[in-house]
Amino acid sequence: MTGKATLHLAFACDARGETIVRVREQQPPWRAVRGFRNSSGETLVHLHNVSGGVLDRDSLCLRVEVGAGAHAQVTTTGATRIYRSRSASQTATQQIEVHVGAGGYLEYLPDQLIPFAGSRFRQTTRVELDPNASLIWWEHIAPGREASGETFCYASLAFGFEIVACGEPVGIERWTLDPRTRPVDSLARLGPFRHFGSAYICQAGAPAAYWRKFEAEMQPICEQHSGSEISWGVTSLRAHGILLRGAATRGRLFEKSWLEIWKAAKWYLCGRVACVPRKVH
Repeated sequence: MTGKATLHLAFACDARGETIVRVREQQPPWRAVRGFRNSSGETLVHLHNVSGGVLDRDSLCLRVEVGAGAHAQVTTTGATRIYRSRSASQTATQQIEVHVGAGGYLEYLPDQLIPFAGSRFRQTTRVELDPNASLIWWEHIAPGREASGETFCYASLAFGFEIVACGEPVGIERWTLDPRTRPVDSLARLGPFRHFGSAYICQAGAPAAYWRKFEAEMQPICEQHSGSEISWGVTSLRAHGILLRGAATRGRLFEKSWLEIWKAAKWYLCGRVACVPRKVH
């Protein structure tokens, strides 16, 4: 049986101006752990997959709405595990749809995605930002279960991402990794690195000069956290944001450097301290 499931979260400001979250729809294996107020002013929600991971027949949909002026932080309770596909015809999928209203703010900070040996997974994401909406969107891809010797042993991994700000597309990416026919560790791809990820940092409506200055501020920080085992880069989008990309030989090194980069980027973006999401078990 195909595991089709939807989780729909809606963040909004209450009468006191505080952000509350409502679960509009929640189907197994999705579960949203209730909202917590963090010290930097966002309402934090944990995404939990009660099956322990993504199965080959799963077709998951995540919808997140952040209302005007609401501040939200979304994370996971742990790494997203993509289990082995039982046949070549099965590909697990996840569709993410996000809308951030005027003056709203969203941080999407999931733990790493770990594709198991023989797994097939495709994720598509579309983010829409209204005027003055802000976004920090982070994703970290692991090479597999390294402790079990499953480095780049998955069958396929495909991602599509689109971000629209003030009605115009400002970032579109499509990529597919197929380690069996195109080795991921070739010099034309990741080379010596194993973990990779990216962060979109956006504010719809901010002028181009702001983003050029933002990029210039982040460049030395990226260089500071780059070396023989890790590399970071930053570039401005065509409008409304910047993009950071990184790759590292080790997952812990990657996460540690991202934490410092995130702190600097969030302070520059909105003048608030980065608050590491609490985990629930």
